[in-house]
Amino acid sequence: MDPYQSVADLYEAEYGALDSDVEYFARHGTRGPLLVLGCGTGRIGRRLARTRPVTGLDVSAPMLAVARQKAPDARYVEADMRTFDLGAFSEIVAPNGAFNFLATRADQHACLACCQRTLVPGGALTLDLPMPSFALLGTPHSPERLAWEGTLDGRAVRRTRETHRSPVRQRLELVDRYYVDGALIAASPLVLRLIFPSEVEWMLEAAGFAVEALHGDYGDAPLTESSPRLLVRAVRL
Repeated sequence: MDPYQSVADLYEAEYGALDSDVEYFARHGTRGPLLVLGCGTGRIGRRLARTRPVTGLDVSAPMLAVARQKAPDARYVEADMRTFDLGAFSEIVAPNGAFNFLATRADQHACLACCQRTLVPGGALTLDLPMPSFALLGTPHSPERLAWEGTLDGRAVRRTRETHRSPVRQRLELVDRYYVDGALIAASPLVLRLIFPSEVEWMLEAAGFAVEALHGDYGDAPLTESSPRLLVRAVRL
């Protein structure tokens, strides 16, 4: 089931104008062809494409439909990040927790193997992951609460989030609920794997990468226990 089947426009309304992660990728990026895994509605790719060739990959057809509407001349591919074969790239980024949607070690290994085959030697890979909240790991359940509100086509829209946590399985089970003018229109269940810093380092090293940097936010802050993001930059050996 595609969790974004009926909410792609709302996703774009919430995330489309964000630019702090785009600036991070631009600042650290190369000049060659870029592949964006889990590109969603294409907000990152359509901005970075101003200076370099960009391909966006996503498994969600509704999300890609919005991406193509926003940037009809861009290249988007409907494919699985565990099995893609799109030629050679000098850089790959997996933004906004896209890699966390790979819920098993086998899925993660398959994705990194594809990245290793796809990147030219010395090519860069960046994984943008949420840093696990150590303060909340012992809280099995957080009830529905407001996560975002805005407007779409003049109508009031909002998203709430309910969270279940399983530290032993390193699993987050989320339910995002979308409301338009106060009426619930969709509930999107999301399952993410929590990934810890040392874990992602050995995972990348085992897949043929050398980790170059770990950052805790889009401003290049050092990684700490309270960092909001776990940004990992690595190069293909």
